[in-house]
Amino acid sequence: MRLTAVNQSARNFGLMVGQRLADARAAVPDLLTEAHEKDKDTTSLLGLSRWMERFSPWVAPDGADGVLLDITGVAHLFGGETPMCQDIAKRLSGYGFTPRLSVANTIGAAWALARYGAYPQQNEPPHKLPIEALRIDAASARTLRRLGLKTIGALIELPRASLARRFRGETIHENVLLRLDELLGHRDEPLNPINPPSSFIAHRAMMEPVISHDGLLAMLQGLNHQLCKDLERENQGALRLILKLFRSDGSRVQVPVGLSAPSNEPTHLQRLLAPKLETLDAGFGIDAMTLEARETASIIQHQYGFAEDTTDRSLSELNDRLINREAQSLGTLEARASYIPERAEVMTQHGKPKNKTIIKTTEKLRPLMIFENPEPARVIAEVPDGPPLRLTWRRVTRRITKSQGPERIAPEWWTLKRSERPRDYYMIEDENGRRYWLYRDGLYGEEGAAPKWFVHGLSA
Repeated sequence: MRLTAVNQSARNFGLMVGQRLADARAAVPDLLTEAHEKDKDTTSLLGLSRWMERFSPWVAPDGADGVLLDITGVAHLFGGETPMCQDIAKRLSGYGFTPRLSVANTIGAAWALARYGAYPQQNEPPHKLPIEALRIDAASARTLRRLGLKTIGALIELPRASLARRFRGETIHENVLLRLDELLGHRDEPLNPINPPSSFIAHRAMMEPVISHDGLLAMLQGLNHQLCKDLERENQGALRLILKLFRSDGSRVQVPVGLSAPSNEPTHLQRLLAPKLETLDAGFGIDAMTLEARETASIIQHQYGFAEDTTDRSLSELNDRLINREAQSLGTLEARASYIPERAEVMTQHGKPKNKTIIKTTEKLRPLMIFENPEPARVIAEVPDGPPLRLTWRRVTRRITKSQGPERIAPEWWTLKRSERPRDYYMIEDENGRRYWLYRDGLYGEEGAAPKWFVHGLSA
């Protein structure tokens, strides 16, 4: 067993990462150790990365002990890069971390300065850093040191052609030239954030934590107006919102809100978001809040006159309020590729991604009302395979005056069950003008049970 991490007190006793545990205890008999649980460390680092979204929407974990932030265009919200780094370091230190921060133009340079720079004075160029700061593997670093190349500056002075021939590895950690180009900015290195980037985002940080409900509502209203302005400028409306509240103890609350139609109306969005704060546990206070429009769509601006009907808009807004109040009890019908009528649509929960690849199974008209479970009926016909003449359904017998059909509908072969048989559908009309959609389950003359009749729908 070996040491995987040591704190500053352990370093003062001469202990180091990779040292055998037996040797460490021989040097420090009173050494306190904990078993290394890699999965829990990964989960904690991911949680810390999500908390760091209070400073930037572009955050990603880096290895086992780092967090990357893209602060392009957001540093001024915290007074500049230096005050921003001081704020991050102060908060992380208060949570028990020992942070090393750096700001650079590339991911490679920021990684190198944070781990090998003279913290907190990190204004020195990366040329003076050791070659291990290139994020290369240990074998490549040992080879470079044997050749007398101990710093990044010495590596930069070499001809690129000879460097590429000597250190062209199969993996990125073996390709010295590629890592050097990433550090110097000659090659782009994308940052893959833990959350998809949002084009529309509003953020506000407070000097003191806010714990009162009225204070949180005021913060939300300001963010809401700012986000709606940005959406209106681009003629976009929000379809899915994410409200993030950052507590002063380092935890975070995320509240999703979905809309049935794109909207950039501040009043409507405030009505959807405000009830979410009523049951929110603010803990020791909320010191930052972020409102993101994760999904947007083009919106058609319409100015209603005093005599115009706004029913559609009112119903849409009412639907949004009901859905976000009881998301589990409401849903929408979504089409499914199936020839069987009761399987052609399913109820889906609001907020889940919709199936965009719908196969249209028929062009024929269907009744306005289709029963979820077909109801049994008795039918009399002149011949077994002929159209119905009399229908007995729900203990009432009806004389049929008109009929149309049959329309053969068979189950899909890839979902065929032994109990499923072909259906012959008829649209009929009785002597009182009522129309029914019924079918015969099975065929006459085939093996098995005799065909049965079912009423499946009603038409106007």
